[in-house]
Amino acid sequence: MGFDDGDLNTQSLVHTKRGYSLDLEHSISTEGVVGSFSSRGEVSIDFERAKPTVTFPTKVVLNDAQRAAFQTLLSQNGFYTVRAKSQPGNPNSAFVMASVPVCFLVKNRFREELSFHVNDVGHLISIEFRTPALSPSECANVGKRVIKDASFSSTGSVAVPIDGPEVPRVIAAASAAKVAVPPGVEPVRDENAPPPEESQSFFRRYWYIIVPVLVLLISGGGDAPAAGAAPAAGGGAPRR
Repeated sequence: MGFDDGDLNTQSLVHTKRGYSLDLEHSISTEGVVGSFSSRGEVSIDFERAKPTVTFPTKVVLNDAQRAAFQTLLSQNGFYTVRAKSQPGNPNSAFVMASVPVCFLVKNRFREELSFHVNDVGHLISIEFRTPALSPSECANVGKRVIKDASFSSTGSVAVPIDGPEVPRVIAAASAAKVAVPPGVEPVRDENAPPPEESQSFFRRYWYIIVPVLVLLISGGGDAPAAGAAPAAGGGAPRR
């Protein structure tokens, strides 16, 4: 089941509980590069459950020619590659590809796990092989094996985007006070916040102390007479 671009771009497939099928292709190249691709089968992605699921309706079994090519790849430490269209139902969309060393699959007896990463509208953005990794020495030992049965056992999962925390456009006042603003940069403030008070001068802040002191200094005149000083002498006693 596929959807046209209108369905994919108007609503999220994840949010609308829908699903689709991917046409998965694979390539077995014996020349160290990705060769021609052939159909491997469908992959059904279901969004109807709380957790999206992946099913492989068709079991993949390599024929004699493919098994021989796989054997050659194993001896050359080559890669097995799969691909699918990024937009289901749109043949003009780009391919999404993933590769895994052949020795990983042979060592794991062709048990594979594929993770399909989709964006918020359901487009495929990447495919991930989750097969256990091997060291080069282990791959060298596996490369000596003879492949008798090439029957894949496939499981899958879907990775959907998760919304992260929203970054605030304006930093709260309590937090902004702790953040130093670089020189020459005007800090951003909340449009709904009251305008900040203008910086007051020293005189405006302490006028009620400064003014009385100035008045006392101006009206006080010279030095005050010493305490207990005798009054000035008067004239002689009046005559009778």
